[in-house]
Amino acid sequence: MARANTVCAVPGCPRPTHARGFCREHSALSDKHQRETVPTKILGARSQEKRRRADAVEQWRQRFGNICPGYGRPPHPATDLTAQHSHALVLGGDADQPLTVLCRSCNSRHGLESRNRQRDRRLVGVGETP
Repeated sequence: MARANTVCAVPGCPRPTHARGFCREHSALSDKHQRETVPTKILGARSQEKRRRADAVEQWRQRFGNICPGYGRPPHPATDLTAQHSHALVLGGDADQPLTVLCRSCNSRHGLESRNRQRDRRLVGVGETP
């Protein structure tokens, strides 16, 4: 049985949802806002940055093959290698910093731990121990 559509999450909008709880119009507005304001989305949209990331992954593959150096786990075979900033842009990293290469899973793990550390610093205060 087909699932019933829900209405858009924007108060007063009666249209059915399309993506992430928004109708097509509000989903497009949300995406536009993200592309204009989120540092990683702004930088990621530039073809120069995409090329720099692709080059970093290609250089890694030429030197080490399809091996992820691992993050929180030992090095392992991986074909889904990605380039990332060592210090996340949203946490104050510089856009021109050198890139590191991890597989998608380790990249996600690194991002999650970075965000958790940042959250813990805000909750406890820098320099204090939890």
